[in-house]
Amino acid sequence: MFGSGKKERKVQDSISEHVIKVGKCVEEFYETIEAYVKGDMAAAKEISYQVHLTESDADCSRRKIIQLLYKGAFMPINREGLILLVGNVDKIADHAESCADFLISQKPEIPEEFKESVMKLARDSVDCFKPLKEAIDNLFGDLSVLQEQCKKVNVLEEEVDADEWKTTKVIFGGKLPLANKMHLRELVWHISEISDVCEDAADSLEVITVKNAF
Repeated sequence: MFGSGKKERKVQDSISEHVIKVGKCVEEFYETIEAYVKGDMAAAKEISYQVHLTESDADCSRRKIIQLLYKGAFMPINREGLILLVGNVDKIADHAESCADFLISQKPEIPEEFKESVMKLARDSVDCFKPLKEAIDNLFGDLSVLQEQCKKVNVLEEEVDADEWKTTKVIFGGKLPLANKMHLRELVWHISEISDVCEDAADSLEVITVKNAF
């Protein structure tokens, strides 16, 4: 389906490297919110700074892949799809960084009764990246595994959406001041957006395989 020359193999290796860095960024975001919810602001600040560094590193990898494609790796029909895929994967790191920055800069109050649901939402949203990574790992290999893992991403994202809706309903049905409700709702949105961009990346991955199915 894809080319197998030296340039193509270099792109494949670079994509794998980029995905690993984005995954690291996502996990560091989770560690940031975990420390924040526990009240350990010093640790949360320290880890959030690492999120920033990892996101910058991932962005450098994205640019490297694009340059390799500009130099002629893969057929033109594949380049656009790969650039879109890499861009969507990179957005996952962007959103992880954005959410970590939101926590540290705005310091939203998370009442005790919401801590468990916020952490569950964070874990589930972050977990969407795992099947996405496995799908991307099989882009140049077993496409049946790729399709299976993309479906898992979609299922997990729908679960996060449902939990986001439920949490939002509880927030606005409670007795918190409106400003606190809005602030907490924004945090919930930031967290769930990670799963949304994982789904976007999975969709762009499937587009590549469809275009090369014949």
